[in-house]
Amino acid sequence: MANYTLTYSPRANGWTSFHSYHPEWMVGMNNFFYTFKEGQLYKHYDEDATRNNYYGTTYNSTIRTVFNEAPMEAKMFKTLELESNSAWSVNVFTDMDRGEIDASWFEKKEGEYYAYIRRYEGMEDLDLLSAQGVGDVTTVTTSVKDSGTTDAGPVADKLIQAGQNFTSTVSVGDTVVNTTASPDTSAIVSAVDSDTQLSLDCNIMSVGSQGYTINSTILTFAFTLDSILSVGDAIFYGPTPTLGGTITAIASNTITISLTSDGSCGTIAGSAPSNGDFILIIKNSIAESYGARGYFMEVQLTNSDTTEAELFSIGSEIFKSFP
Repeated sequence: MANYTLTYSPRANGWTSFHSYHPEWMVGMNNFFYTFKEGQLYKHYDEDATRNNYYGTTYNSTIRTVFNEAPMEAKMFKTLELESNSAWSVNVFTDMDRGEIDASWFEKKEGEYYAYIRRYEGMEDLDLLSAQGVGDVTTVTTSVKDSGTTDAGPVADKLIQAGQNFTSTVSVGDTVVNTTASPDTSAIVSAVDSDTQLSLDCNIMSVGSQGYTINSTILTFAFTLDSILSVGDAIFYGPTPTLGGTITAIASNTITISLTSDGSCGTIAGSAPSNGDFILIIKNSIAESYGARGYFMEVQLTNSDTTEAELFSIGSEIFKSFP
């Protein structure tokens, strides 16, 4: 349980407030409030002071509130509106869903801030309309897009080889396999820095010159693919949907995918499907957001400004949800 400083009012004969900062002593004098910390005197509520800062440490301001109109009905909470002089970061939680709004996503219109509630990145729900069936894959092949041997003197999380042309042959999301290591270790290309250097999501080229291949997986179908598919969609396959990777390229009847790192060095979370597997895709959870569904919505707002921030009211566009 968090520690708080409680204040008592003899006039009210009760505890009137609590504070998240922890002074050694508190005193009021000449209509000003002072506290002591480690022998230093601090003046509070000073208009010239740095906001969100206590005893030399900067903190965030947080506010929590609940929307609970028509509590017996399931609702869609679509947007959030702030009557404020600055945008706040927002996390929302309902009894069925959750979402977020980054402060940079708010748009200021007629003096107020507006933004759509978006799902968290990586949220996957196969029951949503953002999940679409593609069909049975005919053949699955692995394509070696490039290969070589790294230069000596490795740099952490980089693949470097002089004389290469990575900007023409490699894409973000391709799989790099260290063929010198035993057993082989893999990483994902996180950025194509130049013709001679790649950034990897994991340091697999750690000692001297290392052999490598850079691969992508190609799915071929016996029909022309629908235009609903997009680069960046996540691929799932099988009767119990299994993550297969992310689409990096689309042709008339082929999809190129990259496997997906699970964040552990040398470990790939996605696994390629097999011939005949049924393929479905899930759209990006942020881009395909629809709001938050639930009977109520709890909202937590966070502000890290060091200047004065005022928040007067919070609103949301809400409508009844129909199953």
